[in-house]
Amino acid sequence: MLPKIIPAILGVALCAVANGCVVTHDDTPDPTPMGTLTTSWTLNGSAGPDSCGYYQVDRVHVAIVDDDGFVVVDEEPFCEDFDLSVDLSAGWYSSEVTLLDPGGHGVSDTVVTDVRVVRDTEAFVDVDFPASGIF
Repeated sequence: MLPKIIPAILGVALCAVANGCVVTHDDTPDPTPMGTLTTSWTLNGSAGPDSCGYYQVDRVHVAIVDDDGFVVVDEEPFCEDFDLSVDLSAGWYSSEVTLLDPGGHGVSDTVVTDVRVVRDTEAFVDVDFPASGIF
């Protein structure tokens, strides 16, 4: 019986290798250090849901630009979200935040803040738009 099993097992093993079926395990860590950048905003010091309606702000344009000048995040969350969190590679970034009306037009100046994202940490950018800065 043993002489029949060995060729069968070898045949299956050779078939698996010939078809490219190889199992590997890689213990190397992820080479890209990641951190989180959270950009939050308030309108005249308020993060209440009624403040967005009062100032007729529908969305907030948040652009995250890397140190080389490339836009790596371009989002328009609802104003009532009051923050946006993204995972990024460690490094320096600029957070650019602008309030938008229901038609998608800017109704504030763009606030630009430079921030450093560090591995396994969360960096925060807090932006307040005073009433005089919302048009």
